[in-house]
Amino acid sequence: MEKKNKKPRGGGSGSRCIICGEARDGLEVREDRVIRVMRYFKQNVTKNAKNYRLVVCRACYPKYDKYRSTYVKKQVSYVVVAVIFAALLIIVSGGQPSAFAYGIAIIIFMYLLSLLSYTPAVNLPPGAKPPAAKGRKQPA
Repeated sequence: MEKKNKKPRGGGSGSRCIICGEARDGLEVREDRVIRVMRYFKQNVTKNAKNYRLVVCRACYPKYDKYRSTYVKKQVSYVVVAVIFAALLIIVSGGQPSAFAYGIAIIIFMYLLSLLSYTPAVNLPPGAKPPAAKGRKQPA
């Protein structure tokens, strides 16, 4: 079996900012499981894959930073609430085996709910400071 050739994801017109949607260069978005699943779905199910290189442009970085921190907070709080519900379910049921399965299902469901506000991470070189938008002072 031959592998399909993927379209190159180089810079320039092949780059898209995930915040404004414009064709711009910027900080590259980390390819994680969620991005890979979305690319797989678009390529194999919808047959509408553009294979853009996903970036966050300099102008959109402050807005991205706000979205990303909100996503991380939501994800942590959803999972903590799910673990509390699962623990209460197991305690109330007296430790029945089905309660463990329902508890895990609750945790998975709440994690998937947190993905509704998903904002991927960007690849920052080690020790690098995030870029400042024009007119915004860089913290010292």
